[in-house]
Amino acid sequence: MLVLKFGGTSVSNAAAIQQIAAVLKEKKYPHHMVVVLSAMSGVTDMLISCYQKAGKQDNSYHEVIHLLEAKHMEAIEQLVPYSFQIEVKGRIKLLLRELEDICQGVLLLDELSDSIKARVMSYGELLSSAIVSVAFHHQGLPNTLIDSRDYIITDSNYLNAKVDQRKTYARILEQMPDVDLVVAPGFIARTDAGKTSVLGRGGSDYSASIYAAALGAERLEVWSDVDGMYTADPRKVKAAHSIKELSYKEAMELAYFGAKVLYPPTIAPLVTANIPLLLKNTFNPSHKGTLITATPAPGPNIIKGVSCIDNIALITLSGSGMVGVPGIAMRMFKAVATRNINIYFITQSSSEQSITIALADTEGQAALEALTDEFKYHISAGEVDPVNLEQHMSIVAIVGNGMIQQPGIAGTMFSILGDHKINIRAIAQGATERNISLVIRGEDSVTAVNLLHDSFFLAKSEQTAKALA
Repeated sequence: MLVLKFGGTSVSNAAAIQQIAAVLKEKKYPHHMVVVLSAMSGVTDMLISCYQKAGKQDNSYHEVIHLLEAKHMEAIEQLVPYSFQIEVKGRIKLLLRELEDICQGVLLLDELSDSIKARVMSYGELLSSAIVSVAFHHQGLPNTLIDSRDYIITDSNYLNAKVDQRKTYARILEQMPDVDLVVAPGFIARTDAGKTSVLGRGGSDYSASIYAAALGAERLEVWSDVDGMYTADPRKVKAAHSIKELSYKEAMELAYFGAKVLYPPTIAPLVTANIPLLLKNTFNPSHKGTLITATPAPGPNIIKGVSCIDNIALITLSGSGMVGVPGIAMRMFKAVATRNINIYFITQSSSEQSITIALADTEGQAALEALTDEFKYHISAGEVDPVNLEQHMSIVAIVGNGMIQQPGIAGTMFSILGDHKINIRAIAQGATERNISLVIRGEDSVTAVNLLHDSFFLAKSEQTAKALA
């Protein structure tokens, strides 16, 4: 049993979908496979604009739906013989009419809940999977199309739902069709109450890992438009290259710190089930990609990657009145959590006089207000300083399991950045020493990532070449 997930660029047009079919045929079909699909590239953003327009009493959402129809009909006309197009076109039109009715309801009732947003966003995967399933039939790949909402059960956090693994795994094992090829939309799920929910942006990866873990798959393959996970973002670092093997924990760290080829929650179900994850390129299938397992083969570099998250805000709570007072950190995190704000980075001075957190720039002002309100009496009494907010920052992180055995890596980082006059605003390192993270000014992020990548990868390559000479 294999589970394969194909991202938005892999289903973006007829040629890409034909390439997916070629990839599956190379798997020596028939072979038990579940294929999980994202929406066509750009479609989820178009769907979000639909409900946003309807929520603002803007009738132009009709134009967006018209563009969605044209995009999907074009793919059908190129993939499906003319005499077989009527049925699939009818199905697509029916889905789009449902979408139009929902948006019309939002406009008329002036009501836009998270439940409605999730339902609107779900149409991207429903559309793409319907078309791909029919296309596969005409490519000599008979298959059964399922609706993932019938299998994946979640809580009622509609836009970033948490999967009930016990119920979900049981349902998958009991109800999954016993056929050679199953096609499933990713990203979408259903609450216990029967309402549509979604698994967060990038959630199709997570859908695929849920299926893989439940079915005890031999391997999960995530196919995108890049050759696996890279040593750095190739858009920022020209010398970046794909990584042959990673551990689950290294991959999770790199994904969390900005490696967009993989949605971070994807890895957790695979770790529990000990299922390998292979990252591959749909448009360059001969490339070996990146293999992620519990015990990867040793590579030439202790550092596996340099990652970066841009558009970060840094908030610092400080004051002599914090020293020796229990519960300050708890209150700080709780105040931020009540605004549904995710924290990327935490550091605390050993004197207990300050705690610094990093979060998305767009949430900086809300976090500032929440913390100012939480500690207003301490601030007015002079026990705590006014909360400090710094925006337009970036987090740069180096990741690698072997760092715990190699002294001086943090010192090398600081020296490199210091020599180039890049100021470090905050530092965090976990006890595992798998990750060292720094906060710097956003305008310095590209320079910093390139400097660190050159130091840890190009220098190592030169040393290896000399040793072999």
